[in-house]
Amino acid sequence: MHFATSWDAQLYDRDATLSADWQLHTHPQGWIYFRNARTRVLTHDDLRDPGVLDAVENYLMSFPMSELEDDMELLVPPDPKPHEHVLALVVNHTLCIASRYIYNVKAGTTHRLRPHLQNRQHRMYWNFVEGHPCHRPAPQAAEDEVRDILTWYEVDNRKSGPRSTVPFSKTECEDLLRVLDRTKSSSGTNAPGRTVLIAWLMTEIWSFRSAESYAEHTLKRSAAMREQRTPPGPTPGPPPSLLARLLLVFIVNILFFAIPNTYQDHITQAARHQGRLSNVQQNWDRYTQRLVQEYQDFLLIATVLLSATVGFLAVPDIDSTGRAAGLVSVFASLGSVIVGVFCIWRHQANFKQSHSFTYLHNAHRGVFGITGYSLYLSMPPVLLVWGIIAFAVGFIAYAIQGTSDRGKGDLAAAWVALGVSICVLVFVATGLYTFAVIWKFQGQRSWWDWLCGLRRRDWQHDLG
Repeated sequence: MHFATSWDAQLYDRDATLSADWQLHTHPQGWIYFRNARTRVLTHDDLRDPGVLDAVENYLMSFPMSELEDDMELLVPPDPKPHEHVLALVVNHTLCIASRYIYNVKAGTTHRLRPHLQNRQHRMYWNFVEGHPCHRPAPQAAEDEVRDILTWYEVDNRKSGPRSTVPFSKTECEDLLRVLDRTKSSSGTNAPGRTVLIAWLMTEIWSFRSAESYAEHTLKRSAAMREQRTPPGPTPGPPPSLLARLLLVFIVNILFFAIPNTYQDHITQAARHQGRLSNVQQNWDRYTQRLVQEYQDFLLIATVLLSATVGFLAVPDIDSTGRAAGLVSVFASLGSVIVGVFCIWRHQANFKQSHSFTYLHNAHRGVFGITGYSLYLSMPPVLLVWGIIAFAVGFIAYAIQGTSDRGKGDLAAAWVALGVSICVLVFVATGLYTFAVIWKFQGQRSWWDWLCGLRRRDWQHDLG
């Protein structure tokens, strides 16, 4: 008997306290709203409370309900007060528009409104449908329009590429079209979840159209406005003085082997704001991934160089020049490893879009601007290059050391080692120069053709 009493206490009729005209609906998200099918009125207030029900009915008594047309609905504001009609939302399901004023949603007056107001009314309508999907399915014409617009967005992504400003990427458009096809075949057109999907898409579409001044301007005017809305990117700091610029040119092109120019291009590409805001995150991801991968490669080479240099210093009878060069190579390799590891850690840890804005802003606002920051980014490869040069100098010094005060066999071997080292050094320097300038200069003749032509003219002058 006690079990039966406990079970009866758990039984609950959710509509028992409602008036016969009101019906409770549950949104797929879980919250509830109420609708009166006779008067076509909706509210978010809990009408199971008699005091709240009385407040809503008093509000409706002051509202001009006779002006509502057959396919219109009224959303009562929260905690309604009589005569606060401007806070209510009037919805026209035939025209798919909503407004705070009944006059603006009537069939005979909407065409007189400016395009930006019509765009706003469409967005407000679909925002209403997204929040109230249970009592009325989305019209079939809306789904057809969504499909056509997503198709156009996909075309725009293919045409404009990263410059596309549409709210959905090519992959997202394809996924959304597949979801529409799958939900139509599985759940039918009257499912609230499907209605929410269509309403959400239409809300995003009309929000984008409002931002783009849809149906307001000509092609020329629209192109000019889009050009004006293009963000300029991070603001650079004050330019350095002439002496500072000359010093930077010397450091970048001589001491740093022009490597900072490459990292300056990386930062410039990462700071470009084109198309959707999500492109900024994509640019930042590509920038950090490229930087981390390069630093990892430099870290591996610097570690091998450090081991080789330590082994070289362990060789006995090295003169002071070779030992000094070896020590320089060790410290340069250690510096490349330390800076590279720290840069990898920091760039992998700061991956959010907000981090990219702060990073790019500070990079442009430094003492020497973006050029000065690119010097710090290029430190791992620059220190690695100096370490390799120092190691080569130490090895050549050790080879030269073997060309004196030795036997004939040792002397010949030392000269062979020295000659091979110099040949390798020349070929390496030539290859580095070729790959450094092949993407920058488009001369009619290479330096080798120029040198051969110069020598040919000298021979002809001597023979002449």
